[in-house]
Amino acid sequence: MKTMEDKYMALLNKEYPTDSIIIQEIIKLESILNLPKGTEHYISDLHGEYDAFKHLMNNCSGVIKEKVIFLFQKEMSNQEINDFCQLIYYPDLYLPKKETNEWYCQCLLRLIRLARYITSKYTRTTIRNYLQQDYADIIDELIHAQLDEMDQKYIYHLKIINMIIELHQQDDFIKTIIKLIKHFAVDKLHILGDLYDRGKNPHKIINDLIEYKRVDIQWGNHDILWMGAYLGQEACIVTVVKNCVHYQNLALLERYYGIPLRNLMLEATKCYPQKETNKAMELYCLELIKQCELKLIKQYPHWHMEYRIQNQNPAHLSPSQIAIIKELKHSFTRSMPLKKHMDFIFQKGSLYLKTNHNLLLHGCIPLDENGQLYQYHHFDQILKGKAYFDYVDHYINECYQKKQQPDYFWYLWCGQYSPLCGRKIILDQPGIELKNSYYHYIEDEKICLTLLREFGLYGSDCHIINGHTPIRVKDGESPLKGNGRLIMIDGGFCKQNQKKTGVAGYTLISNSHGMRLKTHHVHVGSYRHDVEYDSMIIYTAKNQEYIKDTKRGLEIIEQMNDLKKLLELKRQNEI
Repeated sequence: MKTMEDKYMALLNKEYPTDSIIIQEIIKLESILNLPKGTEHYISDLHGEYDAFKHLMNNCSGVIKEKVIFLFQKEMSNQEINDFCQLIYYPDLYLPKKETNEWYCQCLLRLIRLARYITSKYTRTTIRNYLQQDYADIIDELIHAQLDEMDQKYIYHLKIINMIIELHQQDDFIKTIIKLIKHFAVDKLHILGDLYDRGKNPHKIINDLIEYKRVDIQWGNHDILWMGAYLGQEACIVTVVKNCVHYQNLALLERYYGIPLRNLMLEATKCYPQKETNKAMELYCLELIKQCELKLIKQYPHWHMEYRIQNQNPAHLSPSQIAIIKELKHSFTRSMPLKKHMDFIFQKGSLYLKTNHNLLLHGCIPLDENGQLYQYHHFDQILKGKAYFDYVDHYINECYQKKQQPDYFWYLWCGQYSPLCGRKIILDQPGIELKNSYYHYIEDEKICLTLLREFGLYGSDCHIINGHTPIRVKDGESPLKGNGRLIMIDGGFCKQNQKKTGVAGYTLISNSHGMRLKTHHVHVGSYRHDVEYDSMIIYTAKNQEYIKDTKRGLEIIEQMNDLKKLLELKRQNEI
């Protein structure tokens, strides 16, 4: 009987049938390993603020402007640099209606130089694979001329550009080059949770992320709430509706996700005739949530959620309330647009991610009052730290794949010791919150180092990257905790939080030379005007990092070893 390894080698042999194909692939992978590490961006708590997110993606958190300044500061004025960047951010808005051929020629030459500089970290094959479009051969020719070839080929390239202009394809070609620049300016995007609630357009953010592809998500408490609602957890469903009512986002549910709320509205206004419609709906949802949560509190006493409702009402759900919940559950679990978004969030997401020396998570690693890892007795066993995270991550995926009972999603949404919430929040006494001890102890570098070691991270360049908790910069609070070992990057993309924080969010940027934190200034007016940033260096790499030093590099090395083994077996006529 064939072993699993034999079967794997047989499959690999079908994909790489000859020695020359195997050798070519090994050489290609070796060359990739020795390219500089790509640029990674980490952002958190977008909360449906699509305009801010879109601007962030268009300007790559200011990285594009930095590259433009580096290349062109000696030949362009500050105003020309700003205008050039705006063209890159919003080409449909800033492409001139009438301009001279000389302007177009100069603009195209500069865009090609910028594209050549930004794509220098990638193999030619990678760029060619992206250029599945009409101008692929032309762009490949223009951006891959080596510096010593430029004098010889300059006239040839100029002829190409002049022909593009003569054929009136310059605007279309400019947009194509700009897409290439934006695509390769950031190699990987990490979203540290909370895409949903508050802002009006989380669906637009998710649609863009689906198209972007090179993204991972660390689930936040607001994400897990929607995930639980999609799987049919009743307390999660009604809480999602209440949040949408509270933040006046009913169009998201009704128009985009196709979830009708008319019957709920009629019942709510009947119960609270003296209240304005939205307020009546919110109060009605709150009563439904209380009854749903009371049921969960009694069913799962070992979760210790009895504090959650102070004024417990022994009344049961009425037939009309049961009918409303049943209708909502039917709509949430059968909405195709919601399914598309939840599929993406489940598949791209995880409770935490360990990548390239860093531990990424949304909320916290729960600690007890003594600073020790909190012990859970939730799954007929005692779990803590990484073991608990791994178990819950597996549980979430099992619920998604097998459509199992998702009640624990409610605990993850609001539990005092939930790694996604980490706060003691009383449902019927809003404003009263107690944070988990984690948020006190992370000021201590020793605690941060202990938590990193718990997840197998020991190096001097290892960090915990955290979202969830807005940093009150205006009150002097720093996003750096534990002597820089932990970086809290929820700075307030959500507009409601900006009054508390005094800033408009953070972007953490990591590349082959190190890591830095960009603080977004609060922006007034249109995002089509550039946003100001402050930049703080977190660390500078002693030596430039290459792909072989990353998580992706380890995967490539493993792939190369498999191919080398296959080549050896073929040469020995054993396969």
